[in-house]
Amino acid sequence: MKRIVSLVLLFGMMACATPKNKIQISILSDKPSHNIVTQYQGFDRGGNTSVAFDNANIYKGSGESPYEHEPFGYFDASGNEIPYIKRDRDLGQTFRISGDKPVQLKSVTVRTGFGSNVVREGMWGQCLSIQIFEVIGEAVLQNNGSDNQTEAFHGFPHNRAADSIPSDRDDYYSGEIYRQIAVFSGALFPQKTDFGFSSNDTLVSPGNEKLKGRYLCFQLPKQPKIVLEPAKQYAFLIMIDQMGNERGFTLANHYYGKYPDGHGIRRDGNGIFPPEPADMTKDFTDPANARALQSAHFPDDLNERLKIAPGTNGYPDVCTWRDLEFYIEAQ
Repeated sequence: MKRIVSLVLLFGMMACATPKNKIQISILSDKPSHNIVTQYQGFDRGGNTSVAFDNANIYKGSGESPYEHEPFGYFDASGNEIPYIKRDRDLGQTFRISGDKPVQLKSVTVRTGFGSNVVREGMWGQCLSIQIFEVIGEAVLQNNGSDNQTEAFHGFPHNRAADSIPSDRDDYYSGEIYRQIAVFSGALFPQKTDFGFSSNDTLVSPGNEKLKGRYLCFQLPKQPKIVLEPAKQYAFLIMIDQMGNERGFTLANHYYGKYPDGHGIRRDGNGIFPPEPADMTKDFTDPANARALQSAHFPDDLNERLKIAPGTNGYPDVCTWRDLEFYIEAQ
């Protein structure tokens, strides 16, 4: 397959430095097809499920506020809406390889989404990381207090007061432990020209057709060797290294995925659910919102962020039923 752009990624914690053991990010002209040990090719034609690390604070709540806000919050057991601050997000997938022999991991390929906010203006050339896990334990479905007799407390269509949210929209998994195997940090997200735009195109709409459905391949080095065994569960998580303005990009996915050997995962804010309630009448930095602000954002220290276990119980959506379009390639 043709590799349109090749960019450097390092193993370790130093962002965007010259690596000793390097990994490459490529935009592929077509889906991977060589030595694929597991994959899922399904996706929805809409939605903006994003990897995001944006410095703009936004309240999530339908009430009035003099500050940046958008609907909706989540709801308590009595049906009261709880506002919070929009959360940072890493996205990934659990998976199991096919075959009956161990293989060495070569690459992880994902696809950009098909919505209206595919690549935000501040994303070009920014540093990325990918975290690889072994997943221990079995996923146990939890209904979050909502069943067939009770609407979900968060999830699409969000406006619980006016629309019915199906009870499965806030379900989540427990029972899984994520043991880190490796972290590869410092990749550069492609530039506009890598997506086929002219160097004179200073502004590119985040919903431009050239951005949609593009294959992003994270190709790992042969050393350190990551061996995947057929009897074990694994996961990857894709992250933006540093907070910044308009920093995020979408990943193609099926909200109701059909991948039989895993599920979508995310790291949301400080990883504690539900998010801390916020006071939309006060500034984000007001002492009254200190806990809500901490709940919304990743720690400044990347090592501390990496310790936050992935979960499925995100806000306003979850990844319980979601599967990314992804491809795992072996050496």
